[in-house]
Amino acid sequence: MNFLAISYAGRVTITVLVIVVCVLLVLYMALGLVFFLIALGSKRREDETVPAKGSLFERNKDNVTLKNAYRWFDETYKQSVTIPARDGKTTLHAVEFRNPSNSSNWAICIHGWTNVKREMGTYAIEYYRRGYNVLIPELHGHGDSESKYVSMGWLDRLDIVDWVRSLVKENPKVKIVLHGVSMGAATTMMTTGEDLPRNVVCAIEDCGFTSVKDIFVDQCIRNYHLPPKLVMPPAEFWCKLLNGFTFKEASSIEQLKKSKTPTLFIHGDKDDFVLYENLDKVYGACAAPKEKYTIHGAEHAVSVMWYPEEYWKVCDAFLAKYVK
Repeated sequence: MNFLAISYAGRVTITVLVIVVCVLLVLYMALGLVFFLIALGSKRREDETVPAKGSLFERNKDNVTLKNAYRWFDETYKQSVTIPARDGKTTLHAVEFRNPSNSSNWAICIHGWTNVKREMGTYAIEYYRRGYNVLIPELHGHGDSESKYVSMGWLDRLDIVDWVRSLVKENPKVKIVLHGVSMGAATTMMTTGEDLPRNVVCAIEDCGFTSVKDIFVDQCIRNYHLPPKLVMPPAEFWCKLLNGFTFKEASSIEQLKKSKTPTLFIHGDKDDFVLYENLDKVYGACAAPKEKYTIHGAEHAVSVMWYPEEYWKVCDAFLAKYVK
């Protein structure tokens, strides 16, 4: 009887331990899924004229530069354009502004995380005034994009390559500038690591991050106060399963090492989202001709709004070297 009792007690203990382990595993994977969905779940909005709650656009809603850009975007003639996506099942969406100057110069303006095409007006209006045509693609998980999840630039880089090729196919003489902010800046850097036609004459990245892994680790620590070693592995599992890539492989640094595109790196020294230290890291990794510039006093992704004259003076000097 004693032996049977001990055996029964042992079986109960093992059963309880198995249940506890299973529950902990479920919670562990659920935590990763929650983080994945917060970071990379769809960022579409029903009304794109209303800024995301707590966003830099909401905080700067009275900024004159931003208000003028909104007005220009709404009132200037534009068209929605599409091209087939590489998966053969979905379509890539963008809006384009054809300049009446009939210029062959194009600026592809690439938006940030949670942003919409209208919020790229601060960049688009300036290129348009300089005689450029402007294309504003909608990245994965944003606007009319047919992708379910955000890719933080990694899958978007291939979409930008395809947009470039569509412009070159239309006019082999085009000269194209890539200009991205935040996640769009990471997209820009990642794109320059691809095999681009010579029509892409230069790129400008504004406050981009070194890699998806680095920005998520940083956010885990500073904003969510969670240990990255606990959160990142299950979140990366879900990203690989649902999005098709790992955080580690989505690297601006590694792409810049292959870049042949002259690039201007801009960053505000008061940036508390993509930390200012990212500037030297991405600049140092770039194998192409490069320049960097610090906007003193600027927080994340607001340099173009807070210091527009300084911002465009720097951009113009850089563009003059590569675009007639």
